[in-house]
Amino acid sequence: MCPVSAVVCLLLACTPAIAEDTLHAHVRSDAGDIRALIQDAADRSPTVRALLEEIDQSNVIVYVHVRMFPSQLLEGRIGFVASTRLTRFLAIELACPRTRDAQMATLAHELHHAVEIARAPWVVGADTLARYYETIGVVTDPGRDRLTFETEAARETAARVRRELMASPPAITNPYDRRR
Repeated sequence: MCPVSAVVCLLLACTPAIAEDTLHAHVRSDAGDIRALIQDAADRSPTVRALLEEIDQSNVIVYVHVRMFPSQLLEGRIGFVASTRLTRFLAIELACPRTRDAQMATLAHELHHAVEIARAPWVVGADTLARYYETIGVVTDPGRDRLTFETEAARETAARVRRELMASPPAITNPYDRRR
């Protein structure tokens, strides 16, 4: 079996997130370790940097969280939280426990989905998200309470970022530096 990352068409509960300590105002987390993960991914991967920059230029705000999933096969997912006339809010959930590089690759995969959504301004909720992914993706799990989709482009993005991360090992950090 292969790990799955999915676009989830449901409204996810989302707590306000703090964007401090990040250069990417549209991709946020309320957890310092997740903000550090996002920044490390951007530092080590040109693909992640490009995804973050495109999201920053859009009307999409993405909140990133880490959680335990009921299945070890699920690596991450993105869902619609809400939209206003001016802004669309998404939430990315990354699986834990996973290695840092695995979470960065999954983050890239889900950020690719966020870019796909940002490029479709008519996607303003779970229903329009499902209709959009029916045209650009494939259904991966026709669950009773939600639909999940996947796109080949997001899978290719994760694979490219894995290669970039292998070519750019993490910097050695001071274990006593509590800013990370």
